[in-house]
Amino acid sequence: MIKKILSLAFLLLAAALHAADLPGLKVGEKAADFTLKRSGGDDVVLADLLAKGPVALVFVRSADWCPFCRRQLQDLQKDLKAIEATGVRLIAVSYDSLTTNATAATKLGLTFPLLSDPGSKVIDAYGIRNHEAKGKAAGIPHPVVYLIDQQGKIRVKLMRESYRERPESAEIIAGVKSLL
Repeated sequence: MIKKILSLAFLLLAAALHAADLPGLKVGEKAADFTLKRSGGDDVVLADLLAKGPVALVFVRSADWCPFCRRQLQDLQKDLKAIEATGVRLIAVSYDSLTTNATAATKLGLTFPLLSDPGSKVIDAYGIRNHEAKGKAAGIPHPVVYLIDQQGKIRVKLMRESYRERPESAEIIAGVKSLL
């Protein structure tokens, strides 16, 4: 058990050091507040969620056409009880439309909010737009997970260079536990 904890701690530290060199807001910066619609159509306000506790904010390229995003979202759903047991609220954001996200959320069995940012305004506010993406992918974010404390400060940033690799639930859980 101690070996597993140390392994996760090392992985979290290595990810944090590496993420500092990647695009987007950095650890210690103020998270950009937003109001976005979830796949059910109701508004989700980051400040309202933060008033209740820390938030794990997961940016995905597309819940529709990206197989790596769909797998990540399903893995997060599978581990949702363990993630929420840490006291963090999990939300995901994609550039997809409300209709696309609603279809994807149903298809993937998601019970956590999947928010729609079709104009990529929030994606831009976090500085994670992938400017190399063209065509239907224009406006997608680099995949990243931010752990935001109740004061709205980014405390952990989990990101990989390749869009094919994603932070796992265990890293999110270890990241939240490092905040306690």
